[in-house]
Amino acid sequence: MRLILCIFLFGVLGCSSTIQPSKTLKKEEIVFSTISKGTLFGNGIEGILEEKFTIKNEKQWQVFLNKINSVNNVSSSFSEININFSNHNIICVFDTIRNTGGYAIEIERVFVEKKNLNIVYNKKEPGPMEMVTTIITQPYHIVKIEKRGEDHKFINKN
Repeated sequence: MRLILCIFLFGVLGCSSTIQPSKTLKKEEIVFSTISKGTLFGNGIEGILEEKFTIKNEKQWQVFLNKINSVNNVSSSFSEININFSNHNIICVFDTIRNTGGYAIEIERVFVEKKNLNIVYNKKEPGPMEMVTTIITQPYHIVKIEKRGEDHKFINKN
């Protein structure tokens, strides 16, 4: 009996744990506000392909506004167009051009981790039995964040 107890204690006390305490990385959540979320109907004439990009200055913003308004006056529905680029950046996520409606794209979360500004977005597709419009569409989401110096990394949640 003593032999069994000694072997048990030796096994328990002699083994080192392979489980390391987890190092929790701080994820700083970044607050953002939606400037516009919707769908383009220009059949790609705007020249905005499936893209994810950041606008960091007034010149880029004006070029973007001219592009997005080239078919329809899309920016008239924006919550704001006068952006102070010394304090803010604009993040844009555009889906691919779709043959029907029923699609959507949404920026769900923005956070900093390992010196990267991570932008998490999600694409929604219509269900197999869902009725959709038969018009060419291109979903998009545009948000404003405080200016950050980190590299940007876009993460598709799907």
